[in-house]
Amino acid sequence: MENKDLLKWSKLLFLYVLIFFMLREWLLPVMELTNTGHYGLLMLFIVICLVTNIAHVHTGISVGIKVAYIIWFMLYIQKPQDGPFIQSITESMRALVTGNWTDMSDGFKTMLFLILLWMTIYLIHHWLTIRRSILFFFILTVLFLALIDTFTKYNADASIIRTMILGFLLTGLLFTERLMSENKMKQTIGNYLKLLVPLFLLIGVSAAFAYAMPKQKAATNLPEPIENLVKWTNANINTVGKIGYVENDDQLGGDFERDSTPVFQYTAKEPQYMRVESKSYYTGRGWKNAQDEILVSTFDYGEAIKTSIPGGKKKNELDMRVKMDKKYSFLVQPYGIKEILRSNEKNNQFYIELDSGKIRATKGKDRKVVDLLSYEYVYTKPIYKQKELDASRMQMIAKDTGITPKEKKENLQVPATLPKRVRDLATDITKDEKSVYDKANAVVDYFKTSGYRYSNINVGYPTGDEDYVDRFLFDTKVGYCDNFSTSMVMMMRSIGVPTRWVKGFSPGDKTASTEVLKDGMSQYSVTNNNAHSWVEVYIPEVGWMPFEPTIGFEGFDEQVEEETTQNEAPAKKEEEKKQEEQKKQEEQKKEQPKKEQETKKEQQPKEQKATTTNTNNWLPIAFSISVIVLAIVLFFTRHRWYVNLFIWYYNQKKPPIEQAYRVLLRRLARHNLLVREDGETLATFAKRVDQQLRTEDMSKLTNLMERRLYDPNADSARWDEFKECWKNLINETRG
Repeated sequence: MENKDLLKWSKLLFLYVLIFFMLREWLLPVMELTNTGHYGLLMLFIVICLVTNIAHVHTGISVGIKVAYIIWFMLYIQKPQDGPFIQSITESMRALVTGNWTDMSDGFKTMLFLILLWMTIYLIHHWLTIRRSILFFFILTVLFLALIDTFTKYNADASIIRTMILGFLLTGLLFTERLMSENKMKQTIGNYLKLLVPLFLLIGVSAAFAYAMPKQKAATNLPEPIENLVKWTNANINTVGKIGYVENDDQLGGDFERDSTPVFQYTAKEPQYMRVESKSYYTGRGWKNAQDEILVSTFDYGEAIKTSIPGGKKKNELDMRVKMDKKYSFLVQPYGIKEILRSNEKNNQFYIELDSGKIRATKGKDRKVVDLLSYEYVYTKPIYKQKELDASRMQMIAKDTGITPKEKKENLQVPATLPKRVRDLATDITKDEKSVYDKANAVVDYFKTSGYRYSNINVGYPTGDEDYVDRFLFDTKVGYCDNFSTSMVMMMRSIGVPTRWVKGFSPGDKTASTEVLKDGMSQYSVTNNNAHSWVEVYIPEVGWMPFEPTIGFEGFDEQVEEETTQNEAPAKKEEEKKQEEQKKQEEQKKEQPKKEQETKKEQQPKEQKATTTNTNNWLPIAFSISVIVLAIVLFFTRHRWYVNLFIWYYNQKKPPIEQAYRVLLRRLARHNLLVREDGETLATFAKRVDQQLRTEDMSKLTNLMERRLYDPNADSARWDEFKECWKNLINETRG
């Protein structure tokens, strides 16, 4: 191979490698936000498309290779429940036409995605080889990543930096190629290095400078118009999301599909609720943090962790080991954590958010938050004494010094828009109970005995001025953990009891192996289905205590114990209370038809927590794709709307004749090869244009231009005539 050919193929290969990595920046957020698998196979398809383009494979062979790969991919990921392959394709096409997109099979969705990739790569190939410009695709990539970073939990900081470097390299290389071609420079390695080395140095220095400069803290809230648009979309499009843990709870509601994707495993003596955070500000539609400023307390391995719910006695300390299957920027924690034991990650430090209780791991001097994949706790399960719980009274809350005034205010927050009947209902339910503890249990019991039903479908969103809690309590009476827990928080707050909304994971299931591990430990597996929410109530003179209002959960009753005294009356009282509760439940079961009980049993899974992760995350993705499609349409129809834009501009403002004439020449150069040749006079070129377009307008315009050269004032009275001829000709360039 000659040096010239080697240089040509090296340039082309380098360009396509850069394109490959830029396409990867599109693929990564889509796969993470939608839980799409088979990353390697998708990247292989991109390689196949790029290789067939760069090698100039015959169109028929190229199409055959890609179609065969798509069909193989669909067969590879097909599930037994999808049915026969042809039938699955037919049903998915019907679902696509009718708009029931959730009924499409995964294989069919993958086929559409691969076809979109195919078309995108073909378009990029056109830009590289014909237009020699990648600026349009570069801008779209930056715009896409910016939208994803703004509206979803995906952190695109590193992606945007990589994209900027790749984009500037591609733009610079293509500009160098055009520059050498236009100036007829000899294409040698030496000439390329003279032009490219300064470019590489400039990009490297700029990237390093940008990385080292201080950054403005991002806004925590969306602009109000965009936030209102997202709320409106969620309220009016009741799509089905995937279950799973998300940190944004601005909009609760909607149906969800169950998902058994593993999240983490933990080894402990007993199953545990795994807390992540609490939130205190209710908006009427969802939950937010009470304030933008986050106060934290830092600690290291082996140091005491200050939590709002302290553990029990030291003699009852237990160990727990957590191994994450999914990356999160926070730690899951059992109640009563004391410290984190040192692991192989010796350089980690930690902080706990004082308001929410969320724990994050950090690393390095700049305390960058990291995803910790394994850690070990020392914890003691909190113990509450029945005597103290029974002695709690409403009037004690105002005098209790165990909760700060600020904390009390935040956890008594009730929006002014909360309907009065919510407070009236809470007052009626709890009026016969004396202790705060019994009032909380009365609300829990109310959900079990008043016809409320757990379901992950037909839940919907509040519309108009509806309140999320009011809608559930009085209208639908159907929902999942978010409905039950949020409603209990608002009911308790409305009667003056500080209460907070808590998120985390329910205990999960023992792993397939039933063998007990060393020291009586067992292993539990937690999946997306276990993402859950519950309630913590402040009991005066006792502290924060968790409650489980959602139907179908065992809850935290085992955390209550009696004091050891000679008086057995409290124990009898507790036993009688449990017996009465069991009788109520048995009576309720007898009254319900057998079919209803079976349906209810199917609708009460062990793990319940609905989030519209995919719905909310797909909104910006869908918006970005729509913008991209619109941009592509505008690009391919630019010859038409360019003309309309020029005509509109010149109708509004009288331009210099020379400017209008130059615009016409550029437009003619793009139309049917009507290019003015070197040495060709304007008059000769005008005749050739008129012959091909069968008009006399070009000669008239040229005559006016020639008169303009000798007498600048001659055209002032003839502008209308000039404009009419110019408009006729510019319309011929629509293509």
